[in-house]
Amino acid sequence: MTTTIAFANQKGGVGKTTSAVTLACGLAAHGLSTLLVDLDPQGHVALSFGLPKSPALYRCISLDEPLEGLTISPRPHLSLLCGDRSTEKINRQFARLEFPDSVLADLLTGLCFDVVLLDLAPSFNLLQRNGLYASDWIVIPTRLDPLSLDGVDEVMALMRELETGTKCNRGYSILPTFFDRTTRDTLTQFRRLVDEHGEHVWPPIPQDSHARTALDDGQTLWDFKRTTPAMEGIKSGRHHLGGYRQVLDRLLEVIHDK
Repeated sequence: MTTTIAFANQKGGVGKTTSAVTLACGLAAHGLSTLLVDLDPQGHVALSFGLPKSPALYRCISLDEPLEGLTISPRPHLSLLCGDRSTEKINRQFARLEFPDSVLADLLTGLCFDVVLLDLAPSFNLLQRNGLYASDWIVIPTRLDPLSLDGVDEVMALMRELETGTKCNRGYSILPTFFDRTTRDTLTQFRRLVDEHGEHVWPPIPQDSHARTALDDGQTLWDFKRTTPAMEGIKSGRHHLGGYRQVLDRLLEVIHDK
């Protein structure tokens, strides 16, 4: 059975694509057949692998071309369905439908993947609704600032709206990113997030300039440097707090529990 996980926040610049790409690579490294779908017209999933953007998602949804012929595989067990500016045309297509929310869910039904990850655009549109509707679990990456946290609230409000009148109850987790424990405001906002959401708050991803450098070089963090703070977390004595490796363990638990 395929587990579908969306990465969403109404606010941009929160590390959403970096998180989706890094965790997709981690799942593939664990031998799970993984499909990463770029639902953002910016097309940054392809750039994260040093690949050109492509209209693959548009061709799959709007032109009804088979998904299998449109994906690319940058590494074992990992497939990408990339996007570009043509992705925006899909929203205009959905706007003409009477019941548009389930188009993506129908498309993903029956695929032979263990996991499908959806990288959603930081905007409220019908394609974002489709991504949330199709998902079993929502990961909400967020910086620890008021605007980003408002984006968290907006995503959760949309989740509740989609669940109204249905028996579907999507799980969610909040992933603090760009975490700087030396900043008082960051710690204050982190404690507030934990007070409000408890165990739904996952270990934070430390602020790390290597993430930007890796993107500039067209590499993922797994390829660029696996021992960066973003990957390993914050060192505390003999242990580490947070980082994508710990988050990957949490994500694997979600998948295995489904």
